Amino acid sequence: MIRLVFLLFITTVISSSVYRPIVLMHGIIASAHDMDELAGWLRTSFPGIYVTSIEIGNGAEDSFLWPLEKQVEHFCRHVLADEHLRQGFNLLGYSQGSIIARGALERCSLPVHNLITLSGVHQGVFGVPYLIMLPAQFRELITKYAYEKPVQNTISAANYWRDPDRLKRYTSECHFLPDINNEHEVRNETYRANMLKLNAFVMTYSDIDEIVAPRHSGIFMGYAPNSLHVETWNNSRQFTEDLIGLRTLFEQGKLYTFTSHVKHQDVPHKPNKDFLIKNIFPFLNNTLS
Repeated sequence: MIRLVFLLFITTVISSSVYRPIVLMHGIIASAHDMDELAGWLRTSFPGIYVTSIEIGNGAEDSFLWPLEKQVEHFCRHVLADEHLRQGFNLLGYSQGSIIARGALERCSLPVHNLITLSGVHQGVFGVPYLIMLPAQFRELITKYAYEKPVQNTISAANYWRDPDRLKRYTSECHFLPDINNEHEVRNETYRANMLKLNAFVMTYSDIDEIVAPRHSGIFMGYAPNSLHVETWNNSRQFTEDLIGLRTLFEQGKLYTFTSHVKHQDVPHKPNKDFLIKNIFPFLNNTLS
């Protein structure tokens, strides 16, 4: 009799468990629909899961004409208004969406279980490849006047333009990335505390990425000062000073990095499906009771 009651209890617990919801954040010059293929695979793999893809404004246009401060505020507002997400969720951001997702976690103290970023721009971008995605007139504005206030207030990519020859100006005049990377003299301990609440922080980059420069920005490695050589992890200020807790997460076994082998635009699409299912989906296979 006791065994039967126990089995009934276990069955009830399992049946009442649901997969933890997933929030998706698209990249630049894109809309929420760009994540539909990935969302479909998730719903097939985890029956009954709640997946929502956040749209920035009207999508493709606003994703590069809204400064990232505004994009993060928009993202947080939509997430906090969604009753399905109040018990916690997994968060996945792609490309520019990587720092929107992380910025939202840090600034809005969202109840994120696992943070996953695909081919992100955590350590910024510098160079023409990323700008190819933008209209010519906007490319010129960023390359020449990235840190001028009107450009910072208008073009999203300027908010994570990290010029290795102008790092002091980047730190003082770039409106977004130096802040969420805790690179200012006065650090925001809330940002670090929110990162350290994560169960896992998962980052990927592609070794044939033709858009993000440097490619390793996806795993928090950027150009060294006054150089186009990519810093190693143990030499970067982000790691040595543990600005947002990366070193601590690493020491706790909560930091994961993976390398994919597809073009940037293919990261959330069919050419990368097997990679995602093998390496990323295990971090999404968790439940709420």
